[in-house]
Amino acid sequence: MRTEEWQAAERAARVVLANEVGTASLAAAAFEPIAGRLSNFAWHVSVPGQDRFVRYAGAGNERLGADLRAEGEILRFVADAGLAPQVVRCDPSARLLVTQWIASSQGDPFAGNHDRTIQRVAEMLRQLHELTPPPGMRVVDFAVQVRQLQTVLAAQAVRPALAACAAEVLTQLGPGRANALCHHDIHAQNLVTDPSGRLWLVDWEYAGLGDPVFDLASCASQLELSTASTRLLCDRYIRAGGTVELERLELARWAFDYVQWLWYRGLLASATPGPDAIEAAHRAERIERDLQARASGVLRCNNH
Repeated sequence: MRTEEWQAAERAARVVLANEVGTASLAAAAFEPIAGRLSNFAWHVSVPGQDRFVRYAGAGNERLGADLRAEGEILRFVADAGLAPQVVRCDPSARLLVTQWIASSQGDPFAGNHDRTIQRVAEMLRQLHELTPPPGMRVVDFAVQVRQLQTVLAAQAVRPALAACAAEVLTQLGPGRANALCHHDIHAQNLVTDPSGRLWLVDWEYAGLGDPVFDLASCASQLELSTASTRLLCDRYIRAGGTVELERLELARWAFDYVQWLWYRGLLASATPGPDAIEAAHRAERIERDLQARASGVLRCNNH
């Protein structure tokens, strides 16, 4: 996003922060931008007695599957379970989310003991999936996500061969098992290890009731886990009481990557020219090449 977009978003966020007593003091504080977010604006904002994460949602996020109202409800629930930072303020109408700031002890949670971190992530996911969610929590069905994201793209932007493969993969996966609360976006930026060594999950924008296999697929895909590391993730998840079938995980990983590809293509459809648009285009191209390379194999290996 361009500098002027960040400046406009910061002005808008300050206005909203100022209109409520609990966040008013943040409105005049220094805003430290958090890089790497392509569809939102986020900052670290601190004043005496308050250390906060502030996010202002980009326009059009809803058509890409985000739901700030649902995110706020889910965040409050998982924060009480000790998995995520506490919500300070969630104002969907103003596109604003404010949470407790979780200081990170290191930039990359996998920079140290890689295998140990994978084990901890597996255990955290199992803890998340074991929770009994409250009534009315939103459902995230990847087949529905695919249809919705495909409608965002112009007809020429949809790759018929990939769309056909996606339809077959989703058919083989079967009806969504929306029986567990899932995060659906497990990557390094969303895994924060604080100075005490505690692991946190942040950014619950796409969370909801879903099939746990997609959390494992998200983790394996976005952390670019090797075959051995993926097996370690699954083994530790099973040892923690979960269930996962490796062949089904491979299908889910391909489906997850297809949804990622559609998401980046949808973002590009409305993005203004600039570094973030270039980055989104590069990511979409890389994922598309990977999907094409894996398409026949994933169906052949799972075609019983």
